[in-house]
Amino acid sequence: MTEKNVPWTELYRPTNLGQVVGNEDAIEALRDWFDSWSPKAKRKVALLHGPAGTGKTSSVIALATERGYELVEMNASDKRNKDAILRIAGSSAKEGTLTGGTTGKRILLIDEVDGITGREDRGGAKSLVDVIKEAAVPIICTANNAYHKKLKALRKESKVISYHPIHQEYILKVLKKISRDQKLELTSEDFNFIAENAHGDLRSAINDLEGMVLQIRSGKISDIELLKPYRDKTKGIQEALVDIFNAQDFIEGKKAVDGLKIKYDELLLWVFENAYLHSSDQQLAEVYETLASADRFLGRIMRRQSWNLLSYFFDLVSGGVAVDVDRPGKNIKQYIFPQKIGMYAQTMFTRALRDSIASNIAEKTHTSTIAARGESMHVVKQILNSGIGDAAQMAYWLELDENQLKSLIENQESIRKIKKVMKAYDKEKMKLQTSMGDQRFSSFDDTGDNWSDILIEYEKKKEEKLAEEKRRKEEEKKRKAEERKAKKAAAKKEVKKTKQVDDQDLEKKAKKQASLDQYF
Repeated sequence: MTEKNVPWTELYRPTNLGQVVGNEDAIEALRDWFDSWSPKAKRKVALLHGPAGTGKTSSVIALATERGYELVEMNASDKRNKDAILRIAGSSAKEGTLTGGTTGKRILLIDEVDGITGREDRGGAKSLVDVIKEAAVPIICTANNAYHKKLKALRKESKVISYHPIHQEYILKVLKKISRDQKLELTSEDFNFIAENAHGDLRSAINDLEGMVLQIRSGKISDIELLKPYRDKTKGIQEALVDIFNAQDFIEGKKAVDGLKIKYDELLLWVFENAYLHSSDQQLAEVYETLASADRFLGRIMRRQSWNLLSYFFDLVSGGVAVDVDRPGKNIKQYIFPQKIGMYAQTMFTRALRDSIASNIAEKTHTSTIAARGESMHVVKQILNSGIGDAAQMAYWLELDENQLKSLIENQESIRKIKKVMKAYDKEKMKLQTSMGDQRFSSFDDTGDNWSDILIEYEKKKEEKLAEEKRRKEEEKKRKAEERKAKKAAAKKEVKKTKQVDDQDLEKKAKKQASLDQYF
C-alpha cells in the first residue's frame, strides 16, 4: 500500500510515547509498568480502558516501536474462545520471535478485551487469565470499561490504566499538523467544527478531516459547511420533535415518528424534556399524564416482553402528545438534550466502578453484590477515610486498585500513603512466602502489628535510590560539561593555530615583496 492510500489514522499514528497526545498520566503509568515488568511481577498485564479514540492502541504500538519490540495482536475480529486464546495468545506469550529466538522481545496486545463474550468466545476470559499467569512476555489489554463484571478476574491480575476523552486543544493541534503536511487550506472554524464534533475521539476527528478532504478533492462537495448537517447526530430526533409538537391532529402526530431510529426510552425522554416549550402551565399536566401512561406501557413491554403493546406506547408518545400541546406554532431552533441521558453517560464509569467495589466486598464477605452495595459500602468507605493503617488494611484485603480508592477516599492526598503501606504489605508477604515455611504464624498475620517500621524502611530505601540516581545524573551532567569545555578549548586552540599560520604566511609574502623591490 502506497503512502497515498494509507488511512490518515495509520499514516499519522505515533511512533513513540512522546508523540501520543493527551492522557499524560496514563502514558506515564504505562511506561512505569513496562519498565518494571518481569515474569515474576504481580501485575503481569496492563489493562488500558477508556472511550474509543483516546489513544489506547496507539500507545501500545508506540511503546513497541520505541522499545524495539515485536507486537503480536489479537482484536475483535478474531475468535477468542478458549482454544483460540490458548493457541494464539498462549504460544505468543511463551515463545520467542522468529529473528530473536527465545530471547526475542515481544509484546502481546489483546484489543477490546471486553468484547470476549457470547457463545463463540466461551471460556476465553478464563483462558486469558491462565495465559497471563504463565506469560513470559508483557501482555497489554484494552477495553472500553475495565470494571465490567466479566473482567473481574482479569482486573485482579492487571495494572488498570484509565484513558479519558482527549481535550479539544490537543485534537486541534493534531488536525492542524496534518493540514500543514497535506497542504490543506482550512479556516479556524472548520478545524473547531471537526474537533467539537469528535467529542474527545481523536480517531474520529482525523477520519472526519480525511473524509471531508477526499470529498472536496473529488468534487462531490465544495465546502465543509455541506458536511455539518450530516454530522448532526440528533438531527433525526430534532425533526421528529418539530413534527410532533406542530402536528395538526392525532394521525399527523403518529406519522412524525415514522422511520425514526432511536431507542424507545430515549424517545420518551426527548418528548418529556421538551414538552413544556409547547404547553401552557394549565395544559402541561395533561401532557405529562399522557407521557406517564406511555411510560407505564413501556415498562410492561420490557418486564413482560409484551410487544403487542408497543403500538399503544407510540400512540401516546407521538399522537397523544400532539393533541395535548396547546402552543404548537412556537418556533424552537434547537430542542434540549435530555438531562437524564446526559447524566447516565457522565456517571457510567462511576457506576461501573461502584459495582466493581461491591463485587469485591461480596466476594470477601460471602454476600450478594446487592447486599454489599446497600449494606457494606458505607462501612468500607468510613474505614477507608479513617486512619492510614486501618484504611490500608481494608484496601489490601479487598484488593482495591487506585481508581477504586479515588472513588471512595475523600482526602486524595492520603491515597499515596495508603498505596505505600499496601506496597509494604506486598513486599512483606512475598518475603514471608519465600522464607522458612515451618512458622505457624507470622507478623503478617497479626492484625495488631504497627506497619510504621516497614513504611520507614521502605521510604529510606526509596530515598537512597533517588539520591543515587541524583548523584549519577549530577556526575553525568558534570562529565558532559567538562566535555563541552574541552571541545571549546580545543576549538579555540585550533583557531589560534590557524591564525598563527596565516600570520606567518603574510610575513613571508611581505619579505618576498621587499626582496623584489630592490630590483625596481
